[in-house]
Amino acid sequence: MASAEDLRRGRDGTRRMLDDLDSLSLATQTCRDDSLLSLLTGIRRRKAGQTARLMDWLARQEDGLQAPAIDPDASGGSEGETAKRASKAVETDASPSARSADPVRRPPTAEAGVIVIERLQITPELLIFKVPRPLDFSFSAGQSVKVGLGDITRSYSIASAPHEPVLEFFVELVPGGRMSERLRRLSIGDRISLGSAKGDFLLEPSYRNHLMVATVTGINPFISMLRDCVHRNLKGYRFHILHGASYQAEFGYREELDALASDHPELLTYVPSVSRPDEAANAGWTGSVGRVDTIIANYLDRTGLDAGSTMLYICGHSGMIDLVERNYRPLGFRIKTEDYD
Repeated sequence: MASAEDLRRGRDGTRRMLDDLDSLSLATQTCRDDSLLSLLTGIRRRKAGQTARLMDWLARQEDGLQAPAIDPDASGGSEGETAKRASKAVETDASPSARSADPVRRPPTAEAGVIVIERLQITPELLIFKVPRPLDFSFSAGQSVKVGLGDITRSYSIASAPHEPVLEFFVELVPGGRMSERLRRLSIGDRISLGSAKGDFLLEPSYRNHLMVATVTGINPFISMLRDCVHRNLKGYRFHILHGASYQAEFGYREELDALASDHPELLTYVPSVSRPDEAANAGWTGSVGRVDTIIANYLDRTGLDAGSTMLYICGHSGMIDLVERNYRPLGFRIKTEDYD
């Protein structure tokens, strides 16, 4: 068995390697040179395998199992062996806040799929689920990924920020939809597949003001962008989120966004609006009312936002996107869209 000093050195080595992985992840997100990106991706993949093997050794030692000592800088071993061994490994994320939370078991790759670790039923038709982010899975805030259950795959925007140890999804369950019906039966411990992150629905850094218009689950990429901005302590940006839903229970991230707007009023203004204020499910609602596309003009008038300093992002149902584009593209707004239909 390893000594206490060996275990201490192993944990310290794991933290350093996780820090390296986060740095490599950030480098791959910002790299625009194809040859350099390929090199960085290869380095990150090898580093992920080395980290997983060290974590596996630590887990075996701490479980009281006999295991040969390994060199944390050694390479080798098949990806299949690494994936099996790393299934027992426990990792804490490189950020201090994440290290104080419960550890998340992260596989080295997404090849064998990932296990659902949390499931939150927001309403009968809205679901949040989380899976561990594989060590070799990198993405930029605002991107989406194909999620598979059996032979069915659908693209979902990622609500997590790139530094977080989990991938988080807020999805609408469409009655009769093949993927939706499988997600209704989704349980903790179920395995899903992941593709590669894709998409250019990203924060445009040349603008100071970012007006973000969403319906229900269209909030996902904006949550990712905001968490990323706060984590990286980016300065000089101002987020204006207008979020529409039929009922107040459908704002899956309202508590988080209200708290962020309260703590950082210089960063975020969050305006949730219900389109059916007179229905019983919205009893007690005192916030904005009306479809989200109808409250934009008044918000622009109140805040003085204009096309010259403001990037407009629209995410959600195609009908809402079409209406907003039709009204604001002629006014000179640069617009990015993400369609959830």
